Amino acid sequence: MVMKRALRYILVSTLSIFFTLIAVGIIYIVADTHSRIQVQEGETYSSAQVEELVDEAKAEGQKSVLDSIKESLEEGNTIISVLKSLYPEYIVVAANSKYNFVPINDSLPKNSFDINNLQEDENGIYSYVVDGQVVSRKGIDVSSHQGDIDWEAVAADGVEFVFVRAVYRGYGTGKIVVDEKCIENIEGAQAAGLDVGVYVFSQAISQAEVLEEASTVLNLLDGYTLQLPIVFDVEKVSDSEARTNSLTVEDRTALTITFLEAVQNAGYDSMIYHNTEMGAMLLDFTQLTDYKKWFAGYNKEFYWPYEFDIWQYSETGSVNGINGNVDLDIWLAQ
Repeated sequence: MVMKRALRYILVSTLSIFFTLIAVGIIYIVADTHSRIQVQEGETYSSAQVEELVDEAKAEGQKSVLDSIKESLEEGNTIISVLKSLYPEYIVVAANSKYNFVPINDSLPKNSFDINNLQEDENGIYSYVVDGQVVSRKGIDVSSHQGDIDWEAVAADGVEFVFVRAVYRGYGTGKIVVDEKCIENIEGAQAAGLDVGVYVFSQAISQAEVLEEASTVLNLLDGYTLQLPIVFDVEKVSDSEARTNSLTVEDRTALTITFLEAVQNAGYDSMIYHNTEMGAMLLDFTQLTDYKKWFAGYNKEFYWPYEFDIWQYSETGSVNGINGNVDLDIWLAQ
């Protein structure tokens, strides 16, 4: 009887571990009603006994996982962060009033970002440190929303690069507009010694419109030299009436490529700006491996598996020379 209880305990414990390791998955053991399952010479279990043990182990394993989830949530972790930890083989995206599980594409190049190398100072500024050496650059991106900027003060605060909004298109009307502060910001930033790139906020829904966006920024930059790329800022607008809502993944990817190729053909470097939802669900990244990436994600627990060059990690940052909030970026050495 003692031996039987010991074997029962071992079997329950083993099955419990099994179920814990596979989270809340289910293992079914199917046996003929007349079969006997040999555990050890002289000790056997019927199908009914095994099913009872499985049920016990399943309940214990599920409770262990649920307790772990409960503890994680009580520590302040969000539901989506818990889901991310439970399903590391997926990109978990909260979008369209649900959680979307997008399989990570093993064929796409991955980044080598190590969260342990990320350091944050008292002002919330990130740097990436390897073997005691900072291998990243501090940057910001600005538009007319930032108003008048003291670029000398920005440079003195350690900012090394900036992306300036050049052109944007209305998500409702489709009207294309040149940012009123674009040229002033380019000239001021370059005079202060910053490397400068520009971005175009696109809401194009046709090849003609995306080429219009490209030609507008190229004409605007005539006579100016950039140190950094022209960025195609492709975003999903949180408005049910947004004109780009009807675009398919294929449409959006084709428009993106058209813009990037147009600016490259004009002699400029190009780059794509995207967030998690855009990169995982709304663009076909298998067609975009040749282009640089600027990833937007405002969580220190970095969550993006694929290659990227720049990380926009805050939209509420602060630097000297700018009144109010500003987007903060970190450019990692390649």
